[in-house]
This record gives sequence, structure tokens and C-alpha cells, in this order.
Amino acid sequence: MIKFFRHIRQRLLAEGKTGKYLKYAIGEIILVVIGILIALQINTWNEGRKNNAKEQQILIQLKDEYNANLLQLEQKITHRKRIIKAANKILEHIDSPSNVNSDSLNSQLSIMIGNPTFKPIQNNLINSGDILLIRNEKLNQLLTSWPSSVKELVLVEGIWNTNVWGSITDLYNEFGVMRDGYYKWWNDDQNLKWILEGTSENPFQKPMTNKALKPIEILNSKKLEGTISLAVSVNYAANLQSNVLRKRVLEILDLLNHEIAEK
Repeated sequence: MIKFFRHIRQRLLAEGKTGKYLKYAIGEIILVVIGILIALQINTWNEGRKNNAKEQQILIQLKDEYNANLLQLEQKITHRKRIIKAANKILEHIDSPSNVNSDSLNSQLSIMIGNPTFKPIQNNLINSGDILLIRNEKLNQLLTSWPSSVKELVLVEGIWNTNVWGSITDLYNEFGVMRDGYYKWWNDDQNLKWILEGTSENPFQKPMTNKALKPIEILNSKKLEGTISLAVSVNYAANLQSNVLRKRVLEILDLLNHEIAEK
């Protein structure tokens, strides 16, 4: 094609038709420019199509991830509610320690052994730059702020892990109820739900000896009352933050469903 155009230009020059040659040259330039623009447009369209396909893959993957996050988050909320309920029951026993059944008290104490920690699925959207492929501004904003929102819950959970849960286990060792507490914890089907990898087997044999203090001695511990009170407060605060995250997850899932359905 280029050779064909060159022959035409040479013939026009040979015939001395300069005016026609200039017009032809200008027309040829215009055609070349149009060709380049068309090629760029096609390339842009192809890139857009590829980005759209990749965006859909990311959206579908995110939907699976945040559904899993929602399930785990709700499990942790329910777990903490159970700890709060058990803790308040223990506080009731502390207020009225007479005639408290040893087995009943130990069952409540065993529930406190649980350590609910939210561990969401982490993706690499921000670091990889793929977050830019998500064109919905609201969804983009929520996904970008998600790590910092989770960090706020992690801070509250850290108080439980470092200041409360450790104190509880130390107290249980002092009271002589740790072995029985772990046996009861693993023997409780409700507790097994909080372990996503779960198991149905109890790793402990039923204790054949009882070295625990009497209920009245356990309930007279000032340190127990303070630790259990803190357990209620920390788990309640963690659930407040968890419910904020839960609303965030539901909003993200709603936007994801909308974007997947629209494209």
C-alpha cells in the first residue's frame, strides 16, 4: 500500500502537477492520522475490555472473601456474647456465693477460656494496584479503608489477649480448675463452632481427681471479680467494634453484588 501511494506521488511530480501533489500529500497525511487514531481507539477498547474482565474477576473473588469475613465476624460476635453471659453469671455468683454448685460454676468458668480473635482474609489489592480497576468510587473507598477499620478491632482484641485472657488462665491454675475447664471447653459443641478448622474430638480425658478450691473460696477472690468484670467490658467493646465492621461488610457485599450484576 505504501509503495502504491509513493508511485502516485512520483507520477504527479513527474507531470509537474504540484498543486495536486500537495493536495494528495495532505490527504495522505490525514489518512495516516485517521489510521493511527483508529488503531489507538481499538487498542484502548481492547485494554478496556481486558480491564473490565479483570475487574469482574476481582469483584467475584472479593465477594467470596467478604462472605467468609462476614461468617467469621458473626461467629466471633456470638462467641463474645456467650463469654459475656457466662461472665455476668459468675458475677451473680460472686454477689450471692451461697449454695453455688461446683459443676455449674466450673462450666461458666470454662466458657471464659475462649479466645475469639477476628482474622479476616487479606488481599493484595492496594499494594498490587488492582484497586484502581474498581471503578465504583464508594466501593473503592470502603475497600481501601477496610484494613484500618480492622486494625481498630485488633487493638481491642489485644487488650483481651494480653491483659485478660492471660489473667484468667493464671487464676484458673491458682483455683485448680484449669484441667477441668479445658475438658469442659472441648466437650462443649458450642465452643467447637468458634474454631473454623474445628474438630469433634476432645483432646482431654475426663479428670478423675478434683483438686479445685471450693466454690465459696473461688468466688471470694477479689482478683477474679476484677478480671471477670474486665472480661465483660472488653468483649462488649469488641462486639461494638465488630458490629461496625459487620455493617461495613454488608455494605461492601451489597455494592459488590450490584457491580457484578450490572456488568
